[in-house]
Amino acid sequence: MVKKGSAIIMALTPVREDYLKVILELNESKGVARVTDIADRLDVTKATVSQTISKLIALRLVTREKDRTVFLTDDGRQKADTIRKRNLLLKKFLTEILEVDHSTSEKDACMMEHLVSCETLEKLEGYLQKTNKQMQINFVRGDKL
Repeated sequence: MVKKGSAIIMALTPVREDYLKVILELNESKGVARVTDIADRLDVTKATVSQTISKLIALRLVTREKDRTVFLTDDGRQKADTIRKRNLLLKKFLTEILEVDHSTSEKDACMMEHLVSCETLEKLEGYLQKTNKQMQINFVRGDKL
């Protein structure tokens, strides 16, 4: 938490970002995110999920219904989409450029997504687009990179 004036502002931590990403994935795959499903996915207790969800509600990033289902607000969805994009870009770089195995790239991308700057991600995205175009050109010509 950060104290600003007389108000206390809670920061969006890496753990909370992981929750947003999992809630987004569950909402998309199952239509709903339940505390039990979130706990299973993140390998934490339901009590821990409930505490973290309360903090995300205070940040106005999620809502919780009476049946304990959890949904992203518009702001929450925007942040979750950004986090997922970071993760996908990093995984793509790790697997396609550095040839890191899938399991390792999953773990590494999850850690890196919380730390990398927007500037670095923009440069990485540009690099991947340029490299992908070059790979397509080389494939058509039969060249190797």
